[in-house]
Amino acid sequence: MPEQKLLELKSLWDKKRGERMMPQRAQFSTRDFRAWYGNLALIDIPSRTVRLCGTNLISRFGCDATGRDIADLDELVAGSIVSYIHCARKTQSSSISIYDCTVDGMQLKFQELILPLSDDATDVTMILLGSYEIERRPAWQ
Repeated sequence: MPEQKLLELKSLWDKKRGERMMPQRAQFSTRDFRAWYGNLALIDIPSRTVRLCGTNLISRFGCDATGRDIADLDELVAGSIVSYIHCARKTQSSSISIYDCTVDGMQLKFQELILPLSDDATDVTMILLGSYEIERRPAWQ
């Protein structure tokens, strides 16, 4: 199911971008994201701020990261976001990643879709991150 949800999100991104390399944030309405609400993060690159952190991603980010600067997040979380930013800037295309973390003695694994957004069709200005937990087990296993 998570894989299907991410494929549907990628399809929406493709539809919105049309002939452009990347769509603009302004092309999306909040209604567009209804099917993924709790599993989305929106990261503003110039300000390095998490604009949105879905409720299902609090364990992934270690907190409700909405409104927080990337630098204020846990070092591993911030590192993963920075690597996504670098990848998005370099490729200007979607990518899939797996993110592993340990939270409260549980090993969590997330499948993630990184979707760059651009105001001017040239520079990546935001990242739309779709993320679904795909595994949860005790860290000692």
